[in-house]
Amino acid sequence: MKKTIMGAWLLAASGVALAGAGAPSREQLKAEITAADARLFQGMNDGKIGPMKDGFSPRLEFYHDRTGVTNYAQNIAIFEQNFSKPNRPRREAMPETVEVFPAGPDHAMHIGRHRFCSKPSPAEPEGCSIYRFSMVWERDGGQWKLLRVMSYDH
Repeated sequence: MKKTIMGAWLLAASGVALAGAGAPSREQLKAEITAADARLFQGMNDGKIGPMKDGFSPRLEFYHDRTGVTNYAQNIAIFEQNFSKPNRPRREAMPETVEVFPAGPDHAMHIGRHRFCSKPSPAEPEGCSIYRFSMVWERDGGQWKLLRVMSYDH
């Protein structure tokens, strides 16, 4: 029994060591994910679809507490439609709320809050709201792409 437990512990410990091989440090990972997030949402704020197409994984799953689940093609269509509107929302990062955790060498969990602001018309003041997110990023061809999104607390 002791040998079985010790063997299982050693196997688990070696798996943890192998999973961490080649993974960036926690600080480096946070910097990489923060930069990928900034590129993606700068595209949104600028109304440019290219950074959105490049920043989303083709296997994207976006879970929203009000609108349900959408995929890559649906999200690209939604952003293209929003970009044609004169008063589209803009996103502001809230870096003080962000946490990034490794999930193996090619995945990262990104959790925090962000602020979305919009001005419904030129005569109305801009309004902002803060929402929560949990995202999973995947390194694909050396680039971090958004694979899973949970957007909630709307």
